[in-house]
Amino acid sequence: MGDPKHCNCQKLVSLIFQAATRPGRVAAWLFYCTMKKTLLFFCFSQVAILSFAQKEDLTWVFGYRYTTQPVANGIYFHFNDSLTIEYKSKPMSLTESNASICDSSGNLSLLSNGCYIETGDGIMVENSDSLNPGWVYDNRCNGPYDFSYTTNQSMILLPSPDEPSIYYLFHQPLKFNLNPLYALRDKLFYTKIDMSHNNGNGAIVFKNQPIVSDTFHSDGLSAVRHGNGRDWWVVGAKQFSNKYYFLLLSPNGVTVQSQNIGEPTWSESGGEIVFSPDGTRMARFNTRDDLRIFDFDRCTGELSNPVHISFVDGEEDEVSAGLAWSADGHYLYAAEVDRLLQFDAWAADISASRTLLAVREFNPSCQLGSSLGYLELGPDGRIYCRPLSGQDCMHRIGRPERQGAESEFVHFFYTFDFSYKGLPHFPNFRLGPVDGSPCDTLGLDNHPLAGWRYDHTGGTGVDFTSVSWYEPEQWYWDFGDPVSGVLNYSTERNRSHDFSAPGAYEVCLTVSNLYGSDSKCKTVWITTSSSNELQTGGAGVKIYPNPTTGDVYWTGAQNLPVTVNVFNALGQLQITRNVTNSHLDLNTLPQGVYHFQMLSPANDLLYNGKVSLVK
Repeated sequence: MGDPKHCNCQKLVSLIFQAATRPGRVAAWLFYCTMKKTLLFFCFSQVAILSFAQKEDLTWVFGYRYTTQPVANGIYFHFNDSLTIEYKSKPMSLTESNASICDSSGNLSLLSNGCYIETGDGIMVENSDSLNPGWVYDNRCNGPYDFSYTTNQSMILLPSPDEPSIYYLFHQPLKFNLNPLYALRDKLFYTKIDMSHNNGNGAIVFKNQPIVSDTFHSDGLSAVRHGNGRDWWVVGAKQFSNKYYFLLLSPNGVTVQSQNIGEPTWSESGGEIVFSPDGTRMARFNTRDDLRIFDFDRCTGELSNPVHISFVDGEEDEVSAGLAWSADGHYLYAAEVDRLLQFDAWAADISASRTLLAVREFNPSCQLGSSLGYLELGPDGRIYCRPLSGQDCMHRIGRPERQGAESEFVHFFYTFDFSYKGLPHFPNFRLGPVDGSPCDTLGLDNHPLAGWRYDHTGGTGVDFTSVSWYEPEQWYWDFGDPVSGVLNYSTERNRSHDFSAPGAYEVCLTVSNLYGSDSKCKTVWITTSSSNELQTGGAGVKIYPNPTTGDVYWTGAQNLPVTVNVFNALGQLQITRNVTNSHLDLNTLPQGVYHFQMLSPANDLLYNGKVSLVK
């Protein structure tokens, strides 16, 4: 343990992570250090930031207004053990510019549309107006329609490395000129927010502070944790160049470095820059400059081993694109408006692994949402695809860790009550230090965090996928099904299991590495179904009337908030709702036979059958 007289923050942070396995010796050391009150206060504030920063991306907000009405329609994605969707009105209008961050418990803390910043409760942060001043602000933020700023992937919100109440917004203003006509991102700003002011509603410490004055490419901004597990790298690319700017956010402030590497870009087409979930690689994609992949050193902020994958496929005239990694870093997904491509990032020849995963489809109920646009990896390990224009649909890649069609891309997986724009872009907040590296100087270790999701495959079969973080090296599944014998357990990262009978099973995943272990347990319902009703552990959910002229009611889950999905005969999602009143209105649908699916808050299948709509 070392001499307790050497009471320092590095030692304290390290020992707190060891407390569960070495409580006696840790307690003795902490007793001495209680005399160092100032040091402990400072260190515990660091521990709060470093060890519990895991849920900052659990709430996504999007949605905007078309008119001068005082409120906007808002769609909220809440990621916990499963995804729940909430609709509510909100003050802030969102179009393309969108940045948000939650507190360490997953509650929405801050949100910005590039015009100003508001709290999760919709209160404007003091002095946060006039972000990105200029022509665009005057006409889009403070004009007759009061929309929001209009630059894709142009903002990112990060927590302070050393002060729990402080956040930083990095943002790119858009310079717009009428004669001659042009628009470009000619600066990189940052703004500091202190949430300890105004009873937790925050105030701006400074705003629109220029860091870099240069023309930036519209592939936007991205961020990744520094190799010490505390600080942050923020990256942006220079337009018409192979130059990359890397900003380091640390307790000492912000420093800037740059690097020229790889093939230069030549287009103004917008896309995305994304880091692999483990931070070791950076990828960049747009339809005209195609795909670039680099190795990345999280300690030095340097790129190496550039790979440029060029292809001609008829998409070169498109102006926007999306890019995302699978949670395990195995596959890269590139969306280019009319098609979705998959690349095997672990292949010796990444270019040769290119697979056409899907082509654009059209849906009469979702005319504006057919394109394949921006991609974002969710905390659940699924990838969400936002079409490019105003739309009321969203596509989804259900199993990104799998190859080809097994990745389960579904067009129009979600349909919403109204159209939306914008999608926030997040770094991986569940990324720890590079253990044993030269920059591993803070005494932090990667203590694994268990997480998993599951998908019913028919009958009693279920696929289980680990979505665990902080570099687990071993996986241990207990399916809570001892009747299945040795098949009740598995040490594979991802595993399928056929349960012995219908019922409720407590499934647990334990992940571990050199520094510790963590377990996550959830209840999984295994059911048998008929065309009209699906029983769950003896408590059946029944829907009525069936056939119906429009209104559907149910019993068996009256006090349970549920998610209801309604599919047409082609398997296309027509309605998805979060429901608490045991009633769903199908009057917006044409007459026909529909598939009615009901899920619990834990994503358990409660009902799976057909409903006939007669008008």
